[in-house]
Amino acid sequence: MLAASAIDAMLKAKGFKSGSLYARIDEAAGQHLITSEMAAWAHEVRLDANDQRHADEDAPLPKAADAQKCVNFALALAEFLFVLPARVARGRKDGGAR
Repeated sequence: MLAASAIDAMLKAKGFKSGSLYARIDEAAGQHLITSEMAAWAHEVRLDANDQRHADEDAPLPKAADAQKCVNFALALAEFLFVLPARVARGRKDGGAR
């Protein structure tokens, strides 16, 4: 659930604030902020969180691998949306010096 919340917060930080998380993921992909593959992964994380958040008795309990998949995506999205753009901006400004 926290990984889905992190995805939600990152999209909001990038200006995608209106509508459901589903709609904002699709909007981010439609505006080429994220790739279609990243959107598909984001939807998987969102759906996995829904099972737990809504306490669906028919949903299987998550496994450690499921949690790791969610955390991996949240980290990848943060890298893609925030770390890489900052690194590129710094590289252009400083000529690549650290």
